[in-house]
Amino acid sequence: MRRLTLLLFLLCPLWLCAQRQLIYQLQVQADPEKKAFQVTGSLRFTTSTPATDTVTMVMSRGQGHSRLQLEGRSAAMDTSTNESGDIVYHWRFSRPLPEGTVLRFSYVLDRGATPAFQFYIDSSFCMAGGYGSAWYPQVMARAADGTDNAIRGGGSIRVTTPAGFMPVMAASKMSTAIPTGAGQTTEFRYDQPDIFSLYIGHYTRQEYQGKYPFYTYSISKSVNGSQLSRQAAMVLDYLASLFGPLTIPNFSIIEFPDAVSERTGIGGASVLGGVVMPTGALHEFNYALFGHEIGHQWWGNKVLSKGRRGAEMLSEGMAQYGSLQVVSHFDSAHAIYYRKTGYAGYLRDQSGLGYLKNVAAGNDEPLSALTGGNGHTLGDSKGFLALELLSNVVGKSVFHKAMQTISNQYSRDGVSWDQFLHEIETAHGSSLQWFYRQWFERTGAPAWEQQWQQQGNHLQLTITQKDSLYQLPLEVLVTYKDGHQVMENINIDSRSETFQLPVTNAVASVQVDPYFKVLHWEDSLARIAYAQARPGRVLWLRMDGKDNEAASLAHSYLKEGIAGDTAGVEFSLLYQLGRITSTQNKPAEALGYYQRALQCASRVPELLAYTYFRIAQIAAGQHNTELMQWAGRNAITADEANQKADGMAAKVALLEN
Repeated sequence: MRRLTLLLFLLCPLWLCAQRQLIYQLQVQADPEKKAFQVTGSLRFTTSTPATDTVTMVMSRGQGHSRLQLEGRSAAMDTSTNESGDIVYHWRFSRPLPEGTVLRFSYVLDRGATPAFQFYIDSSFCMAGGYGSAWYPQVMARAADGTDNAIRGGGSIRVTTPAGFMPVMAASKMSTAIPTGAGQTTEFRYDQPDIFSLYIGHYTRQEYQGKYPFYTYSISKSVNGSQLSRQAAMVLDYLASLFGPLTIPNFSIIEFPDAVSERTGIGGASVLGGVVMPTGALHEFNYALFGHEIGHQWWGNKVLSKGRRGAEMLSEGMAQYGSLQVVSHFDSAHAIYYRKTGYAGYLRDQSGLGYLKNVAAGNDEPLSALTGGNGHTLGDSKGFLALELLSNVVGKSVFHKAMQTISNQYSRDGVSWDQFLHEIETAHGSSLQWFYRQWFERTGAPAWEQQWQQQGNHLQLTITQKDSLYQLPLEVLVTYKDGHQVMENINIDSRSETFQLPVTNAVASVQVDPYFKVLHWEDSLARIAYAQARPGRVLWLRMDGKDNEAASLAHSYLKEGIAGDTAGVEFSLLYQLGRITSTQNKPAEALGYYQRALQCASRVPELLAYTYFRIAQIAAGQHNTELMQWAGRNAITADEANQKADGMAAKVALLEN
């Protein structure tokens, strides 16, 4: 599986029930070859307390004529621009409307091809993601914490495309495409409200009929859609046994080109009733990746969050928790690596080591108050491990019963972070405030030292916490000199504690938390984390979309020099500069950085295969066959030395074809 540039799950907090029965009649005229995208239609909804005197809507700024008009009523209207560059329309009525008043709007949007987050068109593909781009007029409502969020709607969407292109919209009911002139028109019906996302390409569709109809929409011939759908169906069914049933008409796996992923920085997305992934992520089924994306069907789609507090944990953290459960169930031998240093083929920094590297780089926030890119960076590293530990403290069956209660009772109105925690505490039957305070309300992770000595039939084990105090359930693995092993369980809650454990033979070693079930500053991980602090700061800025700042910082570190570099710091900095310039569509500069990285004496094994592969990608784009083949061979060799963690053979084969 490919190392994804950025996983964006595009989920927003829940709105207050400010408008109801939002229905769209929407027509799209899209021609990727001409980079044309036009939207017309109407919408209606009924007003509801508390928003009966003001209506706010958002729509992209078009290249051509655009109009959004209230029909049959008068109101003062003004516009502003939001952070995404979209136009925000405000209608203010002279007096509050009666609750239940029906409002109707008409609209015309000549969207064109101006790129935006989650909106992209080239000659063969179009992405219009509703969670990231208001490519159609979105009705907004204000949540209790003052945030404005888009309301989900239903209705019908008719999409007209040239012949040979297929439009795809997940979680909808699709009618047969009808020829219209030189193209065809396909109608999608949404009986279940959604934020609309549209993908258009030269798709073929493969089906798998399980509990839900599964569809894989593929662009490349190398994607085995039937197998992907079958395995995804198994993952969805397993997560349903933990989180409760879903109410989706079908499930779609939608491919989009790797080149678009590179250009937009989007490595994958989850939408209601489907996942959207680049080609490279679909060659082999990755349990962590699909577990996370499918986990969002509950956390961020079925159950939305209310307010900012804990919102990222209710989406990112819980989806990643679901991902870990999938790995533990289907690939249990590798679950420890997922928790500790990362799952093969998935984002390695979404692990305990990834969190410690962020702390060493100066990036940490309480899990209940994550901001910006930290929803992914920290929610998908520390967050899911804290939730995993919580599930072990209360018991898996109790925890999942609470998740099913939340999934069932809060699917309509959403759940706040405090409600979420209260439901777990209720299921547990006693207070969990101690856990919430130490894992969700403060930064950091525990660190301890251990000393042991054997005294006849007893083992004296002393554990001393180094920094902040934690209350922790810990496993202790005692290994005897004859190879026999015994696991003991202890609890610590003070600065230093000594335990007397029974033993039956000569003890060879004692390991505290041998399977890394508690996120902590293990000595071997701490050394790596602090060595990689500088490239970690650069990566943090890049993942937060601050490419120029990231590049400037990387250059400053390189200028300072890295004395005694045995951890691949210079290599990592040059690799990050290559990624930044590649995303900025500067292939020549990116190639130079990657080639300089390969000249470093100390290199990072987890990045080496991808360094060669990035060179091969650039060479393929430049039609430099000799360089592409050389880099491709080395990418495969480096990958084999790293236990084929990144599946380079399939990626290189796709490039060469």
